[in-house]
Amino acid sequence: MSTSIFEEGEYITCPYDSAHQVLSGNFKHHLFRCSQNHPNVKTLQCLFNSKHKIAPNKYYDHLVECPDNPAT
Repeated sequence: MSTSIFEEGEYITCPYDSAHQVLSGNFKHHLFRCSQNHPNVKTLQCLFNSKHKIAPNKYYDHLVECPDNPAT
């Protein structure tokens, strides 16, 4: 029987590799490393939150629905 031990906190899925679940406090550092390891994955940075990296085909929808957008 295998068990995974996760630290408590909010986990965010990495936009470069969906298998990566990262604590929000480590996310910025993880994004930098993972972007270096996956140069073929193209993302755009959200205007309202630099931690949000979005696929180009979903960028406009994200900007409209972003929880950090002051207009929403």
